[in-house]
Amino acid sequence: MCQNMNKLGRQSYKLRNNPAHLVHKEHTDAEKLYDRTLERTKRQHWRDWLERAEDPDIWTVHKYTSQPYTDGAKARIPALKYIQDNIEVTAATNTEKAQALTKSFFPVKPTDPENETEHAFPPTCCKPDQITKEQILLHIWKLKPYKAPGPNGIPNIVLMRCADLLVDRLLYIYKAMLERNIHYPPWKNFTTVVLRKPGKPRYDVPKAYRPIALLNTMWKVLAAIVADQLTYYNEKYSLLPAHHFGGRPGRSTTDAVHQLVHSIKNSWRKGNVTSVLFLDVEGAFPNAVPQKLVHNLRKRRIPRRYISFIEGMLEG
Repeated sequence: MCQNMNKLGRQSYKLRNNPAHLVHKEHTDAEKLYDRTLERTKRQHWRDWLERAEDPDIWTVHKYTSQPYTDGAKARIPALKYIQDNIEVTAATNTEKAQALTKSFFPVKPTDPENETEHAFPPTCCKPDQITKEQILLHIWKLKPYKAPGPNGIPNIVLMRCADLLVDRLLYIYKAMLERNIHYPPWKNFTTVVLRKPGKPRYDVPKAYRPIALLNTMWKVLAAIVADQLTYYNEKYSLLPAHHFGGRPGRSTTDAVHQLVHSIKNSWRKGNVTSVLFLDVEGAFPNAVPQKLVHNLRKRRIPRRYISFIEGMLEG
């Protein structure tokens, strides 16, 4: 249908000096038919997706349906206003906006008063396991195929379609990087994209935006394998407290709420008054102190190979 419309369009253009020719009407009718068919197909695809939506797609459906209407254009960052030295400053140029957003996303890291060199660390929980081809393939297949790529421009779908051809080479590369603590510098570069936080009353302040990091595809797979190994060691050797719920498989916000309600009611049964303190830790991940992170990993008995990898990953 599209090819026929384009063909008639070329013929209509050639005969533009003859407005009475039938090809002009045929081209107009073909355009209308194409537009109606496209719109009908889009609506039908949307209905089919809604009917088949399951977790986690149901949350994507909610996000789409709850957002306000837009014209579909790219959101542009207006002039940003923020307080600096008790004076309101306006960032108008792209450079000034970037500096304002950087200060909002990445404030100065806190200093660590502890002296980790004198701390006596417990022995590691076990010897590190070797990476397998099955692990690499599993994490490649878990990738979202059409996510935005990193600086190298290689989308996830390329790695997924070529997994069988690349897995042997990736296995040796990943093993060498972990065992010898080697980091490929271009893989450590990433693109930070600024997105609007939905539902904010105004978007002329840096706090109304959030950053996301677009990593290189092959580096993303290696980082996922390391994270999966750390999760496995944690659950097998109970390296985290039982009441720690965040970032653990089989634990959810519902479990945390049940634990909270259980503790409060136990306190009430004893005749005590319960007070709860909720802390909103802002910017915890982008502002983590690498030295303190390494210190905590050693305290949790994580194998030294993975600690060295994480330390080299965060360096620079």
